[in-house]
Amino acid sequence: MRFIKSRRALSSLVTSAILLTSTVLMGTGLVGWSNINLATYQTSISNTYSTNVNKLNEDAVIENVWFGTSPTKYLNVTITNTGTIGLQVTNIKLTSAGSSTDFPISNINITPKNQFTKEIYYNWNSATPVDITVTTLRGTTFTSQVLPQ
Repeated sequence: MRFIKSRRALSSLVTSAILLTSTVLMGTGLVGWSNINLATYQTSISNTYSTNVNKLNEDAVIENVWFGTSPTKYLNVTITNTGTIGLQVTNIKLTSAGSSTDFPISNINITPKNQFTKEIYYNWNSATPVDITVTTLRGTTFTSQVLPQ
């Protein structure tokens, strides 16, 4: 019987070593996984922060809007970047008398203190105001209302 007791003692040592090793391996895996998640969330928060700060620094003015009729009716819009960072215009939306028309713009970057002019063919009515909404790549919108004369 003494021989059997020594086997039980050895068996409990081996079992304890296996449990300890598996616990260490699971703990190491958990720490590694949490570090990867932390790095991912840190990058996400950093990108969100910089995007929102850049949105605050974006500023534009819709000015020098004029209407023409030759050869067809058109609207000429000038956008001036008055902010401290460059902005990229992605869309100009014209709304008049309950109808709206989008004019997608591509590859237009306006550096600070510079302007961009776009001629848009649009069938305007002299008695109806036109809302002009400019959207940037970061999602900032600038709106102005004009009345053709």
